[in-house]
Amino acid sequence: MKNFLFLFLLLLYGCTTQVQPELKKAVDKKIAGQRSVEVNCEASKDPFCAIQSPLLYLGSIDALKDQQHAALLDIGVDSLKARLHLIRAARHSIQFQNFLFRRDQTGGLIMDELVKAAKRGVQVRILFDQLFTVSELDYLAGLVLEHRNFEVRLYNPLFNKAKTNKYRMFGGVACCFTKTNQRMHSKLLVIDDVVAMTGGRNIADRYFDFDTDYNFKDREVLVYGKVASQMRDSFDRFWVSDMTAETAHLRDVAPLIAADESLQLAKFEVSERLEPILRDIEDRQLMHALFVEKAHHVDKIKYVFDLPHDSGTHDESRATITDGLHQALAAAEYSVVIQSPYLVLSKRSRKLFRTLRKEHPDIEFVFSTNSLAATDAFSAYAFTYKHKKHYINALGFNVFEFRPYPLDAVEFIPRMPELILEKKKGVSSGRIPAVGPNPTLERPGPRTGLHAKSFVIDGFVSMVGSHNLDPRGEGFNTENGVIIYDKGFAEELEGSIRRDIQPGNSWVAAMKPQGLPVLGGINGVFESVSRSLPIFDIWPYRSTTLYELLPDATPLPSGAEGFYQNYRPVGSFPEVISRKRRTQVILVASFLGFITPVL
Repeated sequence: MKNFLFLFLLLLYGCTTQVQPELKKAVDKKIAGQRSVEVNCEASKDPFCAIQSPLLYLGSIDALKDQQHAALLDIGVDSLKARLHLIRAARHSIQFQNFLFRRDQTGGLIMDELVKAAKRGVQVRILFDQLFTVSELDYLAGLVLEHRNFEVRLYNPLFNKAKTNKYRMFGGVACCFTKTNQRMHSKLLVIDDVVAMTGGRNIADRYFDFDTDYNFKDREVLVYGKVASQMRDSFDRFWVSDMTAETAHLRDVAPLIAADESLQLAKFEVSERLEPILRDIEDRQLMHALFVEKAHHVDKIKYVFDLPHDSGTHDESRATITDGLHQALAAAEYSVVIQSPYLVLSKRSRKLFRTLRKEHPDIEFVFSTNSLAATDAFSAYAFTYKHKKHYINALGFNVFEFRPYPLDAVEFIPRMPELILEKKKGVSSGRIPAVGPNPTLERPGPRTGLHAKSFVIDGFVSMVGSHNLDPRGEGFNTENGVIIYDKGFAEELEGSIRRDIQPGNSWVAAMKPQGLPVLGGINGVFESVSRSLPIFDIWPYRSTTLYELLPDATPLPSGAEGFYQNYRPVGSFPEVISRKRRTQVILVASFLGFITPVL
């Protein structure tokens, strides 16, 4: 009763979401008086204020010659180096947009470098989704007061506040379900309108190979040339959107700023772990080798993105990133190779793949995704488990589920030896609550999960972006990414995904042997009927399981003759020792099918 009363009062309190005019005036006065306007070296006029960058040089040449390059960023620590190098090299402007920001070692370093860029005259604009952004109010207030060239805004803040607790979250869902679920999942970094980065990475240690408990194998792409200015234009649309709020005018930040206390950012202390990164980003030859020499001179880059869900102006008929991705996929003829952390397809997507299978019976569908042991979201995996038979049997997918401790982990994460030593010493980044505890046996090194969102069509068309190819990405989130038309880039991306599905890195999902045809057929019928029920899926026996390759056997597609002689079954949830986690998956798959669109 007490909690219900609290929630009721919260909803009433949330109805008045704007800061009072008097407080807003006091905040603006404080900002005008305290925010620094000094520039220690004007980067736009003095070339020695910023580091010399071969990346910005290539971007400028591409923009002038109307040509384009693209470089794949598969390694987390390399992505961190590219970010920091570009921030230090910026001379005019930085646009930085992301879904999640954590103030850990890598997140703190990135923010510190952005502040320093502002102090040398670069216009820095930062936009985060509010729900999973750092909620330390004094830190946010300190950022607001730091410098005239430095601005931070938040997208869709619940009850116009920066900080969200569980009661506000429940209150937001109760009062405004659709608006609360509209999150900005887009990721973007644009430097001087000539170089940009997009993909799947959020800002936290586990996206850059610095977490000793769990790291994401993620992917981004660096693009050079005029496409960067198109990406900056999309950022501008978000910056002025009704869904975006000035951090200084949020109801829990404004009173801190207006108070008499002096709010200043504490000096950022660079961890010893990060010092090699800071040395590398000053090495022009290394940066050239990593991000210019490896860049592909591509035929065409198409930037696709969702617009912000402005209140009262959302037009369901307008083009979205999903439309662009489906248009590209619909043209496939012989091969679609996909990687996404979650194999949860919408009805629209399933229809698209059924049509492709009908039009091109021999087309290859490869889907690389997480196993339960590797995933950060067991609830999403529950719907992979629920619909796996349909994906394999009806759509003809070759499904591969990533192992939590892949054989090629050192290739995916070059810092793995250091991470093992750091874990032994007790170095920790702290847990992200949504991930939860490790459901597998602890090992010397960190667990790994997929977070990359990419596909390759017919060995020529590639997509790298933020869209998980799931219902939430279609209906609630804003997403963005690039579609690249180039054979060389496609070969590199497809090679990366196919390496992830090698036997030592992934298990193969396949149908169980039929055994007695009559009993197998009856089980399949009941399973299909149960899966199609709108709410409850209570049939306990699944027709699929995971397999691993036998020693010295030859890898085969799951439907090939001889498959069962070359592979052995390992169960639906290999390496998951947590009975609670296995039970949670079965219960969600059985009784919570209606929540699929918001996962």
